[in-house]
Amino acid sequence: MKKVIFSLALLVQVGFAVAAPPKALKKIKVQHENVKMFQQPGTSTEVLETLSTADKVEFVRKFNKNWAIVTVNDKTGYVLLSELANLKK
Repeated sequence: MKKVIFSLALLVQVGFAVAAPPKALKKIKVQHENVKMFQQPGTSTEVLETLSTADKVEFVRKFNKNWAIVTVNDKTGYVLLSELANLKK
């Protein structure tokens, strides 16, 4: 009986999570031209995109004290926080 109740509660939680409207991502800019967006949080990983100040960058979340996860042109990657403008630290 406990398993049935637990399963039902879990199913309800998943249903609410799926039905919730997605959060709008914060629009930000990079501070200068040729900012690199990496595949992983580290400068020795693959560069996914080189960003300019004209790119529409969406802030997903802060990864740690040095890196942010961002989305640009339907690609998601990591950018150094120090390269981002319009972002309260």
